[in-house]
Amino acid sequence: MLDEHVANNPEQLVSFARVMNQLLADAQERLVYRAHVYVQTDIVGYQPAPGDLAYPEKLEMMESIAETIQSQLSPKLSTDQPGGLTRSDSQTSMSSVASSQDTVRSRTGNSPADLHGMWYPPLRRALLCLSKLYRCVDRSTFQGLSQEILAGACTALSLAAANIQASKTPLDAQLFHIKHILILREQIAPFQVDFAVKEMSLDFSSVKNAAWGLIHKRGRLFSLSTNNALLEFLLEGAPQAREHLRDSRRLADRQLKTTCEAFIQHAGDLLAGPLRNFLLQAEAFTAANPEGSLKLQAFAKAEIIGEIVGETHKLLRTRLPSIQRSLQLYLANRETEFILFRPVKNLVVNAFVQLQQIVVKHYSEEESLLIACPSQEQISVLLSALLMRKSEK
Repeated sequence: MLDEHVANNPEQLVSFARVMNQLLADAQERLVYRAHVYVQTDIVGYQPAPGDLAYPEKLEMMESIAETIQSQLSPKLSTDQPGGLTRSDSQTSMSSVASSQDTVRSRTGNSPADLHGMWYPPLRRALLCLSKLYRCVDRSTFQGLSQEILAGACTALSLAAANIQASKTPLDAQLFHIKHILILREQIAPFQVDFAVKEMSLDFSSVKNAAWGLIHKRGRLFSLSTNNALLEFLLEGAPQAREHLRDSRRLADRQLKTTCEAFIQHAGDLLAGPLRNFLLQAEAFTAANPEGSLKLQAFAKAEIIGEIVGETHKLLRTRLPSIQRSLQLYLANRETEFILFRPVKNLVVNAFVQLQQIVVKHYSEEESLLIACPSQEQISVLLSALLMRKSEK
């Protein structure tokens, strides 16, 4: 607006424009400084209250409230807004966040079941900060600030997940981390900027090496030849400029990938821990003793393996519903739940496939009957039946 008025009245407003631009630059400089302070004190340095890390209790409470409100809605409203708990928290764009100073409302409106209130405070603050800065500073400045803000949010989420793991279970910590990283990635999508910044640094390693060379070549310090130690120090001892690319979006992606892999392995241990431990022992034995007889080992007797198979069956029936329930509670999105649980299912199925291969190779038919290892199709059907039973409930 200022540029337009100045262009129409260049002679009268040129001095005014100069003063306004200086004031604008000063305001932006102060804003950038306050943003740096805010990231360090209110995002990275946030001290969570006990209620901030009360997972999964918070989600269970909000789900109960949402279900109560949904049951009280009229049939017309129920038709317009089907279903129970949904990922409205992830589907609301940050444009709605920027339009208000309050927290964005979910599909339940102003009800207590506002899911955005369930976001971890540093994440909510980071997204609100980004939305406010987006139109207040130039593009290059915003890119640098956004990188710092998102990196701070990722750090805060990692610390929160570590605290939850210490007080609750690894499963809760991992799903908390996955949930909030997914929210972060989804909410920064509307910003049409590159979240990567290039930073320059000086590498003084060559200075150190050149100094050591100068010390060891003291005899040639004043030599008049091309092997002059002082000349070599001046030529080789200059610090080198290094360019580093810092991408906060990739940082979030790496955290998401690492946490998902940890969840898959942990869920696999919960569902088939005894079987996986046996497979590791069997693999170690066969690698160390290629000609040895596996079934003669104390840990690999047919009776012992049969007990392991039975125990794994029991774990699948008792723990799979609780894992599925946790996925629904934290993610509240069937597609995301399926994507995350599919590798866990494959891990369990592959464990039984490996056991079946060992049984065929090392055990007799009678011992195979005693072990009673299910086939790949049988274990797949069992897992599908357990998941179907849970979804019907």
